[in-house]
Amino acid sequence: MKKQIHQDVFIGFVCLAITLLIFALNMDLPSDAAMMPRLLAALLTILSILIIYHGMRKSQDPAEAEKMELTWDVLKIPVITWCIVALYVALFAFIGYIPATAIILIILMRFMKQTSWPIIITIDVVYLLLMYFVFARMLNVSIDGFGILGRLL
Repeated sequence: MKKQIHQDVFIGFVCLAITLLIFALNMDLPSDAAMMPRLLAALLTILSILIIYHGMRKSQDPAEAEKMELTWDVLKIPVITWCIVALYVALFAFIGYIPATAIILIILMRFMKQTSWPIIITIDVVYLLLMYFVFARMLNVSIDGFGILGRLL
């Protein structure tokens, strides 16, 4: 019988590699500017180690043996969600934060089986208004409303 390693171990190591990349990218920042990214990377490191630990425990559990195989059914939702996030990044760069976020929130809620359009629109509008008033009005953070498209117009 071949000893299998649970998929969470691989996921944990990928997350750990990403946190090491975050640490490496923040090496040149001044200490004050690097504090928050380093704190978040430290938190991600702890969570990654916990994922690896629980994956190792699952690898030794015989009841988990049949759940270890990676199939399209297991990977479908995370891959589609990752593609939606990649679309968000592209939209964010082209049309800016507010329209990109409005579009992606609708796509994600429909993908997660939210069928009520009044609820979808209400959540979308309330979230965007909240972000606008908190960041643009209260904190005076400039929100690039229309990205590259705004510069072209």
